[in-house]
Amino acid sequence: MRVSLFRFCLNVACLTVFVATAAAQSKAPPAPQKTPAQAGQAKMTIDTLEIVILIKSTIMALQHANQTGNYSVLRDLGSPVFRERFDQAQLTAIFTNLRNRGVSLNPALVLTPNLVRQPELTPQNQLRLVGDFPTKPLQIQYDLLFLKVGNVWRIEGIMVDAVAPPAAVVANPESSPSKASEPAKPAPPAAKATPPRPAN
Repeated sequence: MRVSLFRFCLNVACLTVFVATAAAQSKAPPAPQKTPAQAGQAKMTIDTLEIVILIKSTIMALQHANQTGNYSVLRDLGSPVFRERFDQAQLTAIFTNLRNRGVSLNPALVLTPNLVRQPELTPQNQLRLVGDFPTKPLQIQYDLLFLKVGNVWRIEGIMVDAVAPPAAVVANPESSPSKASEPAKPAPPAAKATPPRPAN
């Protein structure tokens, strides 16, 4: 009788522990959901060297296009949407200002680019790089957008200009640097490099 009573008490104790554990687990707060921006940042695995190569190769492709007047290579480096949106004639018109001013982008080949903001991965998985090169007397500034197609980063948007550094602008507030992407507006590059994307 004592053995049976002991076994009964033991079974009740085990059942109580099991119920208490299950209740505690059911009350545990759910894991926080990642926002789209956080999810995008988690997926971005691009190192500094690759970023530098992307910036320099794009700037030099534009330099060669400005020198020769042939924008076919620059266009071919673009994503399918970029190539569909811009033909050679349109790219020639967009960079007329920069070309007519005789701006040389060659120093970008030997200088280290600065990033004025952290590399950003948009909800559309576009990589945006914004910064400048410490060139004088004019500072080369860029706002570039890339999309990975077939494991290769393709140009999705490009804005490049050569303007007076901020200190020089303050000293001469009447100076008004022209934009290389005229008549298209420079911000953001996606607005001029791609047609509006349909809402999901």
